[in-house]
Amino acid sequence: MTKKIVIHISGFMLVSLGIVGIIYAGLGASPIDAFNYFMYVITPLSLGTMAILTGLIVAMVGFIFDRKKDIILSISFLFLVGIFIDLWKLIFDLIPETVLSSIYVQIPLSIISLIVIAIGTAITITTGLSVSPYERLMHVIDRKIHSIRYSKMIIEGTFFIIAITLGIFTKLLWTQVNIMTLMMVLFNGPLVQYFQQRIINQKRKEGFIHATE
Repeated sequence: MTKKIVIHISGFMLVSLGIVGIIYAGLGASPIDAFNYFMYVITPLSLGTMAILTGLIVAMVGFIFDRKKDIILSISFLFLVGIFIDLWKLIFDLIPETVLSSIYVQIPLSIISLIVIAIGTAITITTGLSVSPYERLMHVIDRKIHSIRYSKMIIEGTFFIIAITLGIFTKLLWTQVNIMTLMMVLFNGPLVQYFQQRIINQKRKEGFIHATE
């Protein structure tokens, strides 16, 4: 169990790194991360704290319709994600703005961050521990409309609309709602599935090797 928790936390560390990386690349983030960033800009809260608060709200909404006790573990991991985001942000703040404003840095940073998020998410899924509040809410909606795809679209679409509104208000719209926002929506799911299968296959291979020793 301890090993699973450590692996789960390492997955969140990667997800947090990817989130901060894609935000600093300035070519667009996921709808949820874009929302958190714009709220961070207009409030005195840190980016990590904003991520925690958004996750808590989503967790509470999901808990109203799906009262499972593992929500406590899910919320605990939320706080870790928020802490990791602020820690990674401190590191990225050390990078000169002139470097991050170069398109030759922004494009590879965005792509690498997308892959890192997918790997981290795949790791957390394969541990079998508590799912994120967003996944929990997605399954709650799925039970009502019987479509995971549309459930995901409802959640992301809601955050996307609010993010656009906040982006216009802050005059920073195109920094977090841009080409990579579309890339996140289109490719994050398939990438997570790909890395998840790779991890599962590796675990099966290791299990087979141990069984034959």
